[in-house]
Amino acid sequence: MSESLDRVPRLLVVDDEDGFRDLMKTILTNEGFTVDTARDGEDAVQKARNRTYDLILLDLKMPRMDGMEVLKTLRPECPTTDFIIVTGYGDVNIAVELIKLGAKEYFTKPVEPADFIQRVKSSLRAHAAELRVRELQAEFSSRLLHDLRGPVVTLRSSIDFLLKESAGPITSDQQQVFQDMRLSAMKLDALLNDMIDLTLFEFGKVNIEKLPVNLDVLVPGVCDRIRPRAAARHINLNVVIGDGIPTMAFDPEKMEQVLNNILDNAIKYTHERGSINVSVSAGNHAPAGTAAETVAIAIADTGVGISKEELPLLFDKYKDVLTGKPSSLKTTGLGLAICKSIVEAHNGTLTAESELGKGTTITMYFRTGEN
Repeated sequence: MSESLDRVPRLLVVDDEDGFRDLMKTILTNEGFTVDTARDGEDAVQKARNRTYDLILLDLKMPRMDGMEVLKTLRPECPTTDFIIVTGYGDVNIAVELIKLGAKEYFTKPVEPADFIQRVKSSLRAHAAELRVRELQAEFSSRLLHDLRGPVVTLRSSIDFLLKESAGPITSDQQQVFQDMRLSAMKLDALLNDMIDLTLFEFGKVNIEKLPVNLDVLVPGVCDRIRPRAAARHINLNVVIGDGIPTMAFDPEKMEQVLNNILDNAIKYTHERGSINVSVSAGNHAPAGTAAETVAIAIADTGVGISKEELPLLFDKYKDVLTGKPSSLKTTGLGLAICKSIVEAHNGTLTAESELGKGTTITMYFRTGEN
């Protein structure tokens, strides 16, 4: 049986009324659940970013950050968490909006304990079933992609064998055909690897091993390794490291994957004799919805840029479907979708600014002390 069905569910009760919050914790704890509490929206967001919950019971009207803001913030960050709104403020229009935002249920105070427990258990049963389906989907998708990758690897090996003329001499025309075949096989292999990575991230199967990392060392190191590729296209790659960059907890291999992917795109879409500027800075420069104290890693190029229509979908693997037309950038989009997953797995935020013909800036923000 799945682990998600075996373990004790963990719940978070969010309410600014001390008495109601304590009552809900007592009722739920007596039913055998593990229960944490938060006294306001900001406290809830902090706790949900540091721990995974099966269900969050969320008050609507609270100081500092209300329930709707919490739902908007946490729904995309906590895809495996369900939300139930428990509030003394009953309004059909607001209830409909909350359900559209991802809340599973909405009911008003005062709460009748027996009915409350029944609905919580019903939500948790549905939640466990959904998680099991997701696990089965992940297992099937991963197995299928690995099975597809096997023949591609064999094909690449066979083409390399022929190119080395191990099976006999080949003509120059044949060699060109084999080179084209090899390039196509390499692209297909890279695509399958991206799909495997993205599938694992989407279904929570990737282990993030966080270690103390000095970004003022890691970022220049990655740039040094990729600089010869930029130089081959006469592109200047500049790195600026600000003062006071703290040591933070990252998975260094995954962070290098993000940097390599974004830098690879920057080189690919920057004209010869253009420039790419990489900066790492610490301070009060966070985007809306993040903590004030952050470390930002920005990669700015002078490349072709991205249209206003495509920019909001830059990190979406379905952008071609959503726009109804192929992207002007000849990529699958999976690499950037993986980057977004990795950054968010470190409780970070990935943003993009761009203008056609003038270049693109992609920035990662990480809250100090929270990643």
